[in-house]
Amino acid sequence: MDEERTGNGLPSPGAGLNLAGILAEYFEKFDITHPGPLPPLEGEDPDLRRLEAALSASVEQLGHTFGDLRRYASNVGHELLNPLSVIKGKAEVTLLRPRSKEFYEKKLAEIIEHTNAMRNMIEALLELSRLDLGDRPSNVVLLDLEEIAQEACQRLALIFNRRGQQVEKKIHSAKAMGRSALILALATNLLDNASKYSPPGGQIGIRTYRDECTHESVLEVWDTGPGMSEEEIRRCFDLFWRADGSRHMPGYGIGLPLVYRIAQIHGGKIEMRSGTGEGLLFRVRFPEA
Repeated sequence: MDEERTGNGLPSPGAGLNLAGILAEYFEKFDITHPGPLPPLEGEDPDLRRLEAALSASVEQLGHTFGDLRRYASNVGHELLNPLSVIKGKAEVTLLRPRSKEFYEKKLAEIIEHTNAMRNMIEALLELSRLDLGDRPSNVVLLDLEEIAQEACQRLALIFNRRGQQVEKKIHSAKAMGRSALILALATNLLDNASKYSPPGGQIGIRTYRDECTHESVLEVWDTGPGMSEEEIRRCFDLFWRADGSRHMPGYGIGLPLVYRIAQIHGGKIEMRSGTGEGLLFRVRFPEA
């Protein structure tokens, strides 16, 4: 008589195989791209039920993780191809016929600009990967969000001046534990995002303070741009995601995911307030040191 089989084509526990045999056969045929359900583990032992639940959850998580990795690889490849295509196109046009020295210098400068943008994107992706290797940053120190905000504004001063944007600073001492370089990257990315989405001549704001009610140190950045809808707010921290109306702007949709991850590993929380046409406010709360 043939063995009794499960819907997965595997022998059922009732076929006389022991637990180790059932699991061995399942994982010998395991396909991570299409993980099938575990065969039912029959029995009343509570530990058996715990094992079944834990294994089922792990198999499901593996399937989701593999799917995320495929989407991530596809997105990275797509985003890297864009600047490479631009660089290739500019080089090909330049080589079509002899050009003036000024033309060559202009095209080489444009190629360098796109190369630097691609380098920045790769460095941001590498930073995200490094952050994902640990739950908490190492080498944390006591820092002051007031000093972080001041330095972030200085780093972007040329961009603000070029766009004629005014920066309103309401910065006060607010202590937190963290890695200074990472918190600075968070503040810089938020300010850069605010500048991109505010019109030339618009206003940007940054504020740091200690919330006496929640005992948290807070950093806020706001702008006078078009704002975000509720759907855009839900998606803005997805890697490579960009709102339809912002695709003509420079950037690759990495800055806000990096901000989210930095806040997350520091035990911080991000709050957003916006409405279409009403500007956007980011509020990052850190545990007070």
